[in-house]
Amino acid sequence: MWVVALAERFWADVGGPAGFPRDLETLAPFAASLMVVERPNLRVKSVVEYLTPRGVPVNFAEPDRPLRAALYCWKGAGYVFLDPADPSDERRFSFAHELAHFLRDYAAPRRQVERALGPAALDILDGLRPPTTDERLHAVLRNRPLTPHSHFMSRDPAGRPQGENERRAEADADWLAFELLAPAELFHTDTDRSQIESRLVAEFGLPAAVAAEYALLLLPPAPPIAGWIAGLRDGNHIG
Repeated sequence: MWVVALAERFWADVGGPAGFPRDLETLAPFAASLMVVERPNLRVKSVVEYLTPRGVPVNFAEPDRPLRAALYCWKGAGYVFLDPADPSDERRFSFAHELAHFLRDYAAPRRQVERALGPAALDILDGLRPPTTDERLHAVLRNRPLTPHSHFMSRDPAGRPQGENERRAEADADWLAFELLAPAELFHTDTDRSQIESRLVAEFGLPAAVAAEYALLLLPPAPPIAGWIAGLRDGNHIG
């Protein structure tokens, strides 16, 4: 339900859902403090080289590698790094994925902490100061973590998210990106996965590989026991 709730909040902030295919890059500034930064041949090094001269502290030490896209947040704002050479469908999903990270992993925790402890506590999340004893106590009582924001850029040699937190965050961001670009409720009557994939590409502007992944989530394969029971009903199994 959190996916639908965050998507609904986003559309409320921008004045209502847009038509398809959706241009979230144009709409997002109405709901989030995001700046798009284009860097050809985007890499980890590109992110560091852009942020450092602008006085934005870079608090991760990842080996340099190519990136499809990246998000870096500080003091309530975010920089979305994109490669200008990417096709429009890839860029559409890349931006949606990074926007989803912003909404889910950055903006939502900040709102919760601010409501529970007041705006001064946001300095703790930004790593500008440690929490006071009183703030620690209130955070524990309200179950609100007061650790600075984390990054989810760690990857194994094959380029896959390295830890459980990274894997969960990436999967959650994909889910929210899917919902923002092509709400699941629009497919509740579809029964053919290949047709869902075709719709996702033609109507919603998703890349083919992404469409295949989402279609599998929308219409997962039936478990083996379900097929066996169906076969019994059809008289195909005798025992």
